[in-house]
Amino acid sequence: MLELASALTPKSIKLDDLLLDPNNPRFSELGEEINPIPELRFNEEKVQEKTFAKMKDPIFGASELRDTIKTLGFLPMDRIVVRKWKGVTEKYVVIEGNRRVSALKWLISLNDAGKETFSEQQINNFTHLECLVLDDDIAPEMAHLILPGLRHISGIKEWGPYQKAKVVVALRNSGMSPQEAAQSLGLHIRPANRAYRCFMALEQMRKSEEYGEFATPKLYTYFDEALNKAPIRTWLGWNDTTNQFEQNERLLEFYSWIVPSEDNELKLPETSNVRDLGKIIEDDNAMQIFRSPHGTLLRALAKYEVDHPEEWSPKISAANSALKSLTPNKLRTMEEAALQAIQELSETIQQVLKDRDALIKSQ
Repeated sequence: MLELASALTPKSIKLDDLLLDPNNPRFSELGEEINPIPELRFNEEKVQEKTFAKMKDPIFGASELRDTIKTLGFLPMDRIVVRKWKGVTEKYVVIEGNRRVSALKWLISLNDAGKETFSEQQINNFTHLECLVLDDDIAPEMAHLILPGLRHISGIKEWGPYQKAKVVVALRNSGMSPQEAAQSLGLHIRPANRAYRCFMALEQMRKSEEYGEFATPKLYTYFDEALNKAPIRTWLGWNDTTNQFEQNERLLEFYSWIVPSEDNELKLPETSNVRDLGKIIEDDNAMQIFRSPHGTLLRALAKYEVDHPEEWSPKISAANSALKSLTPNKLRTMEEAALQAIQELSETIQQVLKDRDALIKSQ
């Protein structure tokens, strides 16, 4: 882990000397890649204008922050973290605080355009900022991932699941071990590894000649569900070594179920549908209905329940006996796949009990 506290130096910096980070990891939520802009171009007017325009996207909430600062003033309880720009002028690149800096620049631009009128005291509050400058010895690619990650992934303003995964992948690709990447972001190793696998699954779809254009961050949670359901994971042939699905024909079929088609309605319109798909994926009769041109998951599930009345009872008893047989030594040496299966069973039990309560209350 980096000793970040000792690598931060307080410094008063003018707003004009702060460069928004065009490689802000949060832009991944807009479907963009990390690190597409060369460092020495950060200071270019058009680069900064485009970055500023991205930060105005409602997804980042800069407008709400702008209005709050306009009303209350800028309260620097959490100082903006910056690093020295690698260019020739004395500029600083924002690492942590791009949203706040964007809101401040927005207010100043409104004042300059005559759409707002602020006092000299307010202008001074908006443009003279107490920042923390990160030591030059820390690589920019590490700083702009780890510092925001510690705040956003572990709390404060939550990053989306795709964004979390992309940062985990970037850190691991930089040479960090899975454990180091997880620790750097304040995550436990299991959810960090799960995020890594889901990202790689989506990347596999991105490389598909037929479906690659549809591989957007919005589909990330479909792969999260697919990997979390043992029957789906097995059916698609997930390989933990290559981090890919190896049943290619089935994988293309799965893509067709989560991507809109002009000919058929979307087979799996909701992420949660993948959980139900796991119940029938190995049942030929139910899957035949599901695969039919007008077949739906609901009809397939109904067919499955007709064909398997009361089949669940002995399976529950068997699962209960299996769990009771686990010795302390078996628990200590249990593999990741087994732990995930137990967690999945626990979540399924809780959902079944909730569904039962809901049915009883509706009667």
